[in-house]
Amino acid sequence: MIRYEFDFPKKASETEDFREASAAELKVLLALFESGGEITDEELAELCGVSLARVSAAIALWQESGVIAQREHGKEVSFFGNKVTREFSDREVLGELYDESALSVAKTIRDKRLASLFDEIANMMNKAMLTPQEIKKISELSSQYELSEEYIATLAAHLVAEGNLSIGILVRRAMNLAGDGIVTAEQLALYISDKEAEKNEYMEYRRVFGIFDRKLSPKEKELLRKWSREFSFGTEIVTMAYDICVMNTAKLSFSYMDKLLSDWSEKGCRTLADCERRYTERKAELEAENQKKREDMDKRRSSSKKDTSKPTTVKYGDFDPEEAFRIALSRSFGGENDTNT
Repeated sequence: MIRYEFDFPKKASETEDFREASAAELKVLLALFESGGEITDEELAELCGVSLARVSAAIALWQESGVIAQREHGKEVSFFGNKVTREFSDREVLGELYDESALSVAKTIRDKRLASLFDEIANMMNKAMLTPQEIKKISELSSQYELSEEYIATLAAHLVAEGNLSIGILVRRAMNLAGDGIVTAEQLALYISDKEAEKNEYMEYRRVFGIFDRKLSPKEKELLRKWSREFSFGTEIVTMAYDICVMNTAKLSFSYMDKLLSDWSEKGCRTLADCERRYTERKAELEAENQKKREDMDKRRSSSKKDTSKPTTVKYGDFDPEEAFRIALSRSFGGENDTNT
């Protein structure tokens, strides 16, 4: 059980927060005082008729102001129950989130007025309230990455649209985006707009390609992004490339389509008519190249054949084998011109 100890009236006279405090914050302080400081946050929320997030913000205000302090068995404890492992001022790299002290978290909640953000995110998650640990993580995210309330709420809404909102995912996604230089609400809105446009493009391409039973591979997405963003080709031109691909290969081939579309882009094609004209030209060029190859091949085959139209006589120097054979027969069997030696 955490006990809240009070330091009245000295602290009350020293702080400006009493004049600036909201009705909810004053209700929480009065409820704490009436309970003697021994009450849970859930009981405070129910007693004051406010959310747990507003209770947390109120307690953070009064603790930061020094009006109340938390004690457990005579020892000061963190409001969120976590030991401080490393202060934010020591953080050297993005992609990490370090525990902050209770006073640091309290100051962030108060300065950035995050109570309404906690309520909004809880509603998105269909929860009555966020847990103290979830509140702490969002507070640390806001302070360490200097992200505004609008930024975090916008990202949370985007994750809801994706069907993937949890505090852990929200924190990790925000850190990754910050690492990519997306740190303002305007930059985030542009990023989400691009992602939505890309998603719609993928859905249109899926319809054209007839891909409904599997996800697109990273390489396929890269090519689609290249055709759409780098080449600025609309769905009509990509559909034409797909039709040509299927006609010539009898299947969907991203590499074949990329060769077509890359050629069209290099030749400055911008409209469907430009691409059709270039395809006709390229087809004629290929046919001429193939015809030239066939003619060259026929010539090589023709030159490699021997001419067998005339009989050939094999001679070895001045020696004629046929004449020698005739003389040998004449000597053996005699003849009109036979000469004895």
